[in-house]
Amino acid sequence: MMTGWTFFFVLVGVVFLTAQLFRVIDAIERPTRRSGRRAAR
Repeated sequence: MMTGWTFFFVLVGVVFLTAQLFRVIDAIERPTRRSGRRAAR
């Protein structure tokens, strides 16, 4: 059975991991967007 504190820490962990995941995706997409714009010109 999960207590309130356990749920809180699990929620914080999920939010933190999700934020890191989006940072990684953003870092991967930024160079491709720049090179795509250069190739289009």
